[in-house]
Amino acid sequence: MNREQALQVLKKYSPMPDDEDLTEEMIDEYASAITYFEDNPHPSCIEPIMMTFSLDDCYGVYEHATCVLREFSNDEVVPHLIRAMQDKHEGRKYWGTELAKYFPDVRLVSSLLTCIDDSNDEIRGYAVYALSKIGDKSVLPILHNRLLKEYDEEVCEELKQTISKLEKIK
Repeated sequence: MNREQALQVLKKYSPMPDDEDLTEEMIDEYASAITYFEDNPHPSCIEPIMMTFSLDDCYGVYEHATCVLREFSNDEVVPHLIRAMQDKHEGRKYWGTELAKYFPDVRLVSSLLTCIDDSNDEIRGYAVYALSKIGDKSVLPILHNRLLKEYDEEVCEELKQTISKLEKIK
């Protein structure tokens, strides 16, 4: 497989079907494209990988895909994370917020703040955690306000930990 073939596979699966609709052949083809970019990293794969994400985990292959993305710099990945977090597709938003913790960057704050009001508990929790990694105290009032409305225990705990961490920053 070469770069163009790997990119074509990624575009073919943009987004991947839900796990229950995947065939072994689809998973193998997708995994081979991810493996190609693991062995031959190139920034051209960032956006196509991010566009493949669905809400499931592709039987663990997405975890492998996120490892490929983590090899790139903030400047290369952050613009794509912003788009993913603003995407209407829940899977892209989910994986964008999950990945944001590896790319702590103030440019993500605005998109993460919109995600803390998402209907998906995990997206909210990932967004709060990523904000804690960025360490921007200016988000404290918004986090305090979100804590008053939050109903999920795990997200509440994440909010409390993030608020406590940010309040300690001088």
